[in-house]
Amino acid sequence: MDLRFREYNGKLRAVHLPAFIDHVVGSALFQLLSHNARCHGLPGVYSYLPGLTNVAATRALAGFVRAHRKRVGVKGPPLYVLQSDFEHYGDDLPVGPGAALWRILREVATLGSPAGELGPEVWDLITSLARPVVRDRDGTEFTRLYGTAMGTPLVPIIGNLAVIPMDAAIVAIDGIFYARYNDDFIVAHPDLAALHEADARIDALLGDLGVKRKPTKEFRTALSGSGLSCASDPTYRGRDRIDCLGLSVTHAGTMTLAPNRLRRFIGRIATRIDAASSALAPLPVSERARHLVLATNVMLDAASPFAVPGLHGLLQTTTDRGVLKDLDFRIARKIVQVATERPGVRGFRVLSPAALRRDMGLVSLVHLRNLR
Repeated sequence: MDLRFREYNGKLRAVHLPAFIDHVVGSALFQLLSHNARCHGLPGVYSYLPGLTNVAATRALAGFVRAHRKRVGVKGPPLYVLQSDFEHYGDDLPVGPGAALWRILREVATLGSPAGELGPEVWDLITSLARPVVRDRDGTEFTRLYGTAMGTPLVPIIGNLAVIPMDAAIVAIDGIFYARYNDDFIVAHPDLAALHEADARIDALLGDLGVKRKPTKEFRTALSGSGLSCASDPTYRGRDRIDCLGLSVTHAGTMTLAPNRLRRFIGRIATRIDAASSALAPLPVSERARHLVLATNVMLDAASPFAVPGLHGLLQTTTDRGVLKDLDFRIARKIVQVATERPGVRGFRVLSPAALRRDMGLVSLVHLRNLR
């Protein structure tokens, strides 16, 4: 199997290039092992499974937050949340002959076997695809001791299985919330002692699994409307929202896209509005605004091929109407800025948001979300 290197997000990544037959056999094995893994149990795991996504994991967290708020009230005590991930999970995961992964993988692969065990030919096939012989550019051949073979079909299921003992240990804590998406995981509980117990169990197991947490990407949050940090454990800093897996969950349990994705969404709309400004310059202010409203409505039409990227995800995931109202205001402000050539909100003295919506028919994201 050939090995190449590709730059991705400023990092050099190893990419394996399996032969066509390896893709076919590996894909069939992935389906089989994924089925067996679900039968075996993947507690709290949401990655690379049918019907489960990062959105499903975040919705589960939002539901847990809402249930907590319903029990304790809006001004009740916080929910404690630990967010963490693994350091170089794909690159540093032990895959040598004595790695803990193989015991877990064999146990999962054996499920459903009539003989109760795997024949050597089947096991050799699985290991040869999970830990293939790799050929470098200079022709050197080797097998890895650390790191999964990125680009091969079995990588997702290996990522799901490699830390199952940790998943099971955390889920066994009474009343805890746990979700993992590949190397990112979230733990939440209203009792701080439960989070300390989860910390202890994680630290006790990760060494044997050959995995480390990444301290620089670990966040501990006391989630509440007041935003107060935990008095007994200051590492749990007060916040009114959690940003995870590309989404945000508020202290009330509502959801929206993460701030960086919201900025990107509104930036795309603003760029298109700016691009139309020069063509509309000769027109009166009201006509400029009317044309910009028509163009914006096309951007906000999910059925249009010219819909702004990210619209479907925004409407599908966002339950926080306050965020949608803010986006509606920003879009209206941008239209008025370009139409009146006045900075900030000064243009609203000439064209009010109500006039844009009532008289010119500017679409509202809140209204679009309510229709779903």
